[in-house]
This record gives sequence, structure tokens and C-alpha cells, in this order.
Amino acid sequence: MNSRDKQAEKTKNAILEVASDNFLSQGYQATSTRKIAQALDITQPNMYHYYKNKKVLYIKSIEHAIGGFSQALYQTYDDNKGKSFEELLTIISTFMIENFKINYFMMMHDINTFFSDEEKKTIGQTWDIGYYKVLNNVFEDHKDELRTDLPLPAQVGTFLTMLLPYIEYNDAKRKRNIANLGTMVQIFIHGIKKD
Repeated sequence: MNSRDKQAEKTKNAILEVASDNFLSQGYQATSTRKIAQALDITQPNMYHYYKNKKVLYIKSIEHAIGGFSQALYQTYDDNKGKSFEELLTIISTFMIENFKINYFMMMHDINTFFSDEEKKTIGQTWDIGYYKVLNNVFEDHKDELRTDLPLPAQVGTFLTMLLPYIEYNDAKRKRNIANLGTMVQIFIHGIKKD
């Protein structure tokens, strides 16, 4: 790779870093591509040379954010595979809350409001690779301990639905959510009904 290509790659990655931070904290509509370009001291046309429009930039920045996060999440899973189901679920969930800053509900609103079905599918595939597959592995590893009358994908999906409100952009809220995570995991595994 020559120096020009290296500089282009560096610029593309810098754009994705700034864009993902803005999109994940402020949402699609509130994020200005002009401000992203200004933050990087480049022109908007220069940015659009790499990412042809705001939608493409959004999708690529989500892929960028989830891609880096996903590698670290898989490593955390590999490092803790031998732990009990409850311990592993808590470790993976804590990692997700601590390391992925996102306003999930705002993101879902943006995706459902501004993106086509094909674009939603692309974003969904990125999301599945980043989150769902690791959790699926945790459940799959411990499937002999789990109920057989409920399909494994339903169990994983239900847990992810319970976990998502704990994943937030705000640092103080994330700390509070980590403090309360054990209770949520206990309720998920054991329920709330007396034996």
C-alpha cells in the first residue's frame, strides 16, 4: 500500500470514528455530516468521496463500531468459556454494557424510520454478528442445563430483549445498570415465582 492509499485509509477510518460516535449518541436525524467533516477538518465533498451519502455513512459507521466491539466480545467469551452459565452470562452482559455506548431505542427508531427494508437487513446482519452470535454461543454451550420446551433462539432473543435497556450511551446510567445486572440475570434464569 502506497502512502496515498495509507492516507485514504486513515481518513476513511477517522470519518467512521467521528460518525459512529455522533450517530450512536445523537441519532441519525440529529447528526450533521457537515459537522462530522468540520470535526475532521475536511470538506463534505471529500467525505462523500469515501461514503456517498449519509445513509451509507451511517451503515458503515455502525459496522465499524460493532466490528471492533465484536472482536473484543468474542475474546471475552473465549477467555471465560469454562465458567457456569450464570457467571458467563453476567460476564458477557457486563462487557456489553461497559464497552458499547449506544442509545439502542433511538437507533431502532432511526433504522425503522429512515431506512429501506434492504438497508435494515444489512444493519440487522451486522447486529447479529456483533451481539446475537456471542450470546447464542453462551446458550449453546450450556443447552443441556436449559429448558428443552423453549427453542434456544427464543431463549437468546428473550435475554437480549431484557439486556438491551441496560446498554446506554450515558456513563452514569451504564454504571447503575451494571450494579443492577445481577438481579436481571437472576430473574431471567430463576424467574420470580417461589418454588
